[in-house]
Amino acid sequence: MDRLQCKACGSLSMLPMDLEPDETDDFEALVDDQEARFFTCHVCGDNWLTVRRVEDGDCKITFVHQMGLQPLLKRTAHMSTPVLLTEDTVEHWAYFLGDDEVAEHRWRDTLDERRKVLRSICTN
Repeated sequence: MDRLQCKACGSLSMLPMDLEPDETDDFEALVDDQEARFFTCHVCGDNWLTVRRVEDGDCKITFVHQMGLQPLLKRTAHMSTPVLLTEDTVEHWAYFLGDDEVAEHRWRDTLDERRKVLRSICTN
């Protein structure tokens, strides 16, 4: 599997892994119309879980940044088509800190701060 560039530390060490339903015990059980991938950087430790759900023709892709730091960061793309995720196919994004929906800029600021911490840990 191809390595991707990490958005936190910049190294080419981000590895995506497909998950089976029994590997996601900490999250909601996956059903037949869901798929999940876990992305992790082997240098700085940045990671997130992506869960794709298709229900009644609508598609939701949820990104969960859960690397042990609080609060849990989630964002969900609401799409009308289950094809490739692009800005053209996303109807709207919902952003969450824990269970609370927040504005995009607050969510991005929290994610940026989290990634700065990871970058500083692996460069020191």
